[in-house]
Amino acid sequence: MVVGSLALMDPADLILTGGPVEPIIGDRAQAVAVGGGNVLAVGSIEDVMGHRVASTEVVDLGGNTLVPGLIEPHTHPDLCGQLYSWVDVSGFTHGDVSGVKSALAAAVSRAAAGEWVYAFGLDFMLTSNLGNWDRDRLDALAPHNPVVIMIQSMHTVFANSAALEGAGLDDATPDPGGGGVYVRDGAGRLTGRVEELPAILPLMVHGAPGPGELEALLVEQYRRYAEVGITTVGMAGTFLGGGDFAQYRSLAASGEVPLRLVAYMRHEEALDTHWSPDDPDGDLFRVAGVKLWYDGSPYTGTMLLDDPYLESDLCCCTLGIAAGSTGRPNFDPADLEELLGELNSAGWQVMTHAQGDRACRETLDLYSRVLAGRPAGEQHRWRLEHCALITDDDLRRAAGLGVSPSFHVDHVRWYGPELRDSIIGAERAERLMPIRSAIDHGHRPSLHADSPMYPPGPLRLAGTAAARLTRTGESLGADQAISVREAIRAVTIDAAWQLGIDEDVGSIEVGKRADFTVLERNPLETPAAELESVAVVGTWLAGSPTLA
Repeated sequence: MVVGSLALMDPADLILTGGPVEPIIGDRAQAVAVGGGNVLAVGSIEDVMGHRVASTEVVDLGGNTLVPGLIEPHTHPDLCGQLYSWVDVSGFTHGDVSGVKSALAAAVSRAAAGEWVYAFGLDFMLTSNLGNWDRDRLDALAPHNPVVIMIQSMHTVFANSAALEGAGLDDATPDPGGGGVYVRDGAGRLTGRVEELPAILPLMVHGAPGPGELEALLVEQYRRYAEVGITTVGMAGTFLGGGDFAQYRSLAASGEVPLRLVAYMRHEEALDTHWSPDDPDGDLFRVAGVKLWYDGSPYTGTMLLDDPYLESDLCCCTLGIAAGSTGRPNFDPADLEELLGELNSAGWQVMTHAQGDRACRETLDLYSRVLAGRPAGEQHRWRLEHCALITDDDLRRAAGLGVSPSFHVDHVRWYGPELRDSIIGAERAERLMPIRSAIDHGHRPSLHADSPMYPPGPLRLAGTAAARLTRTGESLGADQAISVREAIRAVTIDAAWQLGIDEDVGSIEVGKRADFTVLERNPLETPAAELESVAVVGTWLAGSPTLA
C-alpha cells in the first residue's frame, strides 16, 4: 500500500470510466485513476480526469460496473487443482447413479492394471439412487486397480481392497487419531470407508501431483477463481507442495498469476517452520496464520453437536451416521489448548474449522483461555470457520473476544432441504448459518465456498446470504437474511479484514491496490435471488487486466 497522501495531480497510468464505480467504502463514483498499481483517485469524471496525461490509458467500462476485486477467504487451491483433475462423479454433473457408474467404469477401463484410479464428488444429496458404497462394491467395479472415491464434502473416502492394501492398511491398523477413523464392520474388517484427513492421507499419496504438475494445476485453478471475479484467496491449510510453499511463491514471483494468495498452514507445519507472522513474501503471496480442524462434516457425521443427528434413512442407511450420534471432536481440548498457546505466543493468526453448536462453543472456550492475556481491543483477528450452528450466545461471546466468523453459506443453498428434513431437523436448520445475528452482534463476517467442496462463486454466496433460498427455491432461515450491500461487503472489504489485508484491498480507495472486478450490472441494485446471474466481465490486479 502507498503510505501517506498522494499528490492531487499525480499522473495516471490508467483511468477507468464509462460505468458506475461502487467503492464499497464511500459513495458511488464515476471514474477511477490508477498509478503504479494503486488507486490515485476515485470520484467524479472531472476530478479523476485531472490525473490524465498523454500516456494515460483510458478504458471505457461500456456501462459495466466496477467493484473491488472479489475475495474468497477460505478455499483450497491445491486440493481444487488435484481433485478437479480426478474422475468427476459429482452431483453437479450426475443427477443419477447411472452417470456415476459410467464415469467410473470408463476410467477403470482406461487404466492399466495396478494403476490407481481416483474420483471426486460422490454426493448422496444431489445424485439419486446412489445406494451404499464400500470396498466390496468397488472391488466388483475394479478388481485389478486400486480405487479411491472422495465424497463432495471431502471428509470421507471409499477405498477398495487393492487401495487399502496399497496404502498399507489392514484390519489391524489402528485409527491414527486427530479425528481419523478406519471404519470396520462388526467382525472388525475394514469396510473401505475412511473418515477425516489423518486417516485419508495414506490413501492420497499415490494420487499426489509432482511439483511441475502441481504448478500447472494451480495455474488452472487460479484461472477458475478469476473467471468468477476473485482477485484474492485465503488458502485454508496447505495439503500439497510442502511447507516451504515453493510452487506458490514461484507463481507469485512470475508476475503472471491473476490473484493474490494469503496462506494458512496446517498446525503441524506452523510449529516447525522458518516462516514468521511478520515475514511477508511479496505483494502476491504471504503466510498469515494457521488452520485447525476441531470437528468435521454433517455429511460424514463428524460435525460436533449438542443434540443427536436425526434417525433418518439418509443418516443411518446412506451417510452411515449411527443412531444417537452427536459427532466427535478431532482434538482433546487440553492438547489443543497447549497448541493454541504456542501459536498465540508465536504471534500467528488462527482459523479453526467448527461446524456444530458444541464445536463452536468448545473452540471459543479454548480461544477465550488462550487469548486472555492479549491487550484489550487488540485486533488479533482469530477466526472461526463455517459456523453452521453457532448460537446467538456464542456469537456475542466471539464478538467480545475479537473472534470473527466466516460462514460456509452454500450449505443453505445446496444441502438445505436434506439438512432440514433428514440430518439436523427443521428447528436447527432454521438457524443454520446465522449471518444476520453475527452482523447484529457487531461482527464483520465473510462468506466462503470452501472449494473444492462447492464451486467458487462469491456472487452466488452473496445471493444465498441475502435471499436464503435453497437449490429447490425454498426459504430457509429467512430471519437470518442480510442485505445485498452487507453480502457484498462480506466478499470484499470484510473478507479482506479477516485476512489482515484490508489496508491494501477490499475497497476502491486512494492508496489501495487497484484490484477490481468488472460486472455486467450493478450488484447493489440487483435483487438478491439474481446476484448469481450477474456476469463477470473481467478482473484487474494492481491495475492490469487478468482476463481476456
